[in-house]
Amino acid sequence: MVDISGKIPRYDIALCEAMASCFGEKDDLTFLAVNVDPKSIACKAKKLVSFVPQKMQNSENKFKRFAKALEGLVNYLYLAIYVFWKRPSIIHFQWLPFLEICSIERLFLRIIKLSSPKSKIWLTIHNIYPHNADERARNRFKSRFAAVERLIDTFVLHLECSKQVFCRDFSIDGSRCKVFPHGVFKPQNANITHHERGEKLQLVMFGNQSYYKGTDILVDAIALLPKDIQSQIHTTIVGQTPEEYQKVLRQKSAGLDIDLILKRVSDELLDKIILKSDVLAFPYREITQSGALLQALFFERPVISSNLPSFKETLAGFGEEMFFESGNAESLSNLLKRLVDPSFDYEKQRKLYEALKERNSWKNIAMMYRQDIQCV
Repeated sequence: MVDISGKIPRYDIALCEAMASCFGEKDDLTFLAVNVDPKSIACKAKKLVSFVPQKMQNSENKFKRFAKALEGLVNYLYLAIYVFWKRPSIIHFQWLPFLEICSIERLFLRIIKLSSPKSKIWLTIHNIYPHNADERARNRFKSRFAAVERLIDTFVLHLECSKQVFCRDFSIDGSRCKVFPHGVFKPQNANITHHERGEKLQLVMFGNQSYYKGTDILVDAIALLPKDIQSQIHTTIVGQTPEEYQKVLRQKSAGLDIDLILKRVSDELLDKIILKSDVLAFPYREITQSGALLQALFFERPVISSNLPSFKETLAGFGEEMFFESGNAESLSNLLKRLVDPSFDYEKQRKLYEALKERNSWKNIAMMYRQDIQCV
């Protein structure tokens, strides 16, 4: 398994460790990635060249972009040599980091194919399109993707609805796709605790904040509430946020009972914020699969979300009363009114978590991979 991007180390490590624990002695799984410590991972791993520290992965400065580009070039050359030497059955990429800006990976994938002609190339589609991409940007991305997709044997997606959109938009035969769920993230030192709701409903939205996540929709929805209901809700929004979007959120939330922590916080602090919450909000405008939502499932907190197909599939079994119309602040505001009603049944959601967490356990996902890989 390969992740040259360094974007999703938690996902990579959780999946690789689960696969290593359930694979047989004859199976040889090696994880190659940037920004990982092989000694701290419970699977065979190799650290790729890394020019950008993990804490700078989300930075957009010019030095970081140049360093990431150089890092990617070096690691693709190393990978070609490694593949020629090892001749693996499957080379599973978690990301193609250059694809959002150019199609140079067509060259790298061809070199890898020539290095080991019998190796199959897999690619996980974490996002069907780059975040916040308009129609023009999506069309350019589709052109770049068309240049590399013929070199990929199998695509992995996390949801059936994502597979349908992906196959439709990129003219991919469904037989080339596999669907494996996204696992539930388990924080290292957090324990699940439940508490009675206090004087105010504690509403939390966490994760990197951006336009596509609809953070501004949540703020607008709170502003639409009557003053007597606003006084019953305290909202915390936490996560790294682009500077321009920070300005939008600060302007819209002025005078509202909203704590804006628009920066990256430690995992320990984030866990504390989530554990103090009564409800977690996901007002996204669009998403293929949300890792934050899967993290929310671990904490067994009631979730409200926009009615995007990916959310409704992930939260299968949740009642319609927990969803609102995507992009519609008034629809979300009406849902918030119902949440503060003392008769609202929060326990109904909690009972669904055990089944959802089992379905999306890393062990189950690893077993699905194993069954498929044995057929290759």
